[in-house]
Amino acid sequence: MEGIGIVWIILIIFAIIVILKAVVKINQYERGILEQFWKFVKVLEPGWHFIIPFIQDVKVVDIRERVIQTPPQEMITKDNAVVTVDAVVYAEITDPVKATYEIQDPILAVTNLAMTTLRAIIWTMTLDEVLWERAAINAKAQTEISQETEKWWLRINKIEIQRIDPPRDLMEAMNQQKIAQQEKRAAILRAEWQKEAAIREAEWKKQAAILKAEWEKQSQILKAEWEAQAIERIAAAKAKALELEATAAIKYFKDNAVLKEQLKVLEESLKNNSKYVLDSDIFKLVKTFISK
Repeated sequence: MEGIGIVWIILIIFAIIVILKAVVKINQYERGILEQFWKFVKVLEPGWHFIIPFIQDVKVVDIRERVIQTPPQEMITKDNAVVTVDAVVYAEITDPVKATYEIQDPILAVTNLAMTTLRAIIWTMTLDEVLWERAAINAKAQTEISQETEKWWLRINKIEIQRIDPPRDLMEAMNQQKIAQQEKRAAILRAEWQKEAAIREAEWKKQAAILKAEWEKQSQILKAEWEAQAIERIAAAKAKALELEATAAIKYFKDNAVLKEQLKVLEESLKNNSKYVLDSDIFKLVKTFISK
């Protein structure tokens, strides 16, 4: 009885294995290669499929675009400069059947072919051309690789060089040149800034001098006008005073008004203790005023 139970367990396990191997799932981005007794039968489209276990087998092929990274390789240019180059190849399988049966490892084949093609292209170019014509290298490499991979039913969508490292001594020279250019540019900018600053300072001094001259001119004009007005007002005040004195003299002194004015002139003349030679008429005039 125990032996029969073990047999049933084995049969159940075997049945489960058969069922699992009989059901195959193909994803949307895949295609299935159905083989019967190791011979190609047909291509299975995406979905669930039932096969005969141990008689039929399915090889799943991914048809999505693949990114193939090539390892860095040292290559020699036309002028014998050694550069290190690595690239990325974007490829996809267009025919899963031929890509399965006509080449053993298409990804490895594309990687090796890409490096060989790039090496051959760079050998025909100088170092300057390699460094500055990367787009042309990419286009030429894509064309040549595509011609070789058509028989493998692989489509090369794009090849892109990621890095081109020139020789170390050249890189140091380029860095020094870059530093020199930056220093030159900085010196030019500094000189232009100093020139601009000098121009602005000169313009500022010029404007300041003009404003100062205009201010002094206006100040002198205002001072002259003020002095003229002051003289005019003083003269007007003196004239008014003379007018009032004359009016008062005429009103209060009447006949002696002329005599008073004469004495006033005499007083003004002797104010500063100056010495003058006076004639007899002056003394008579004073005597007459005193007697009155």
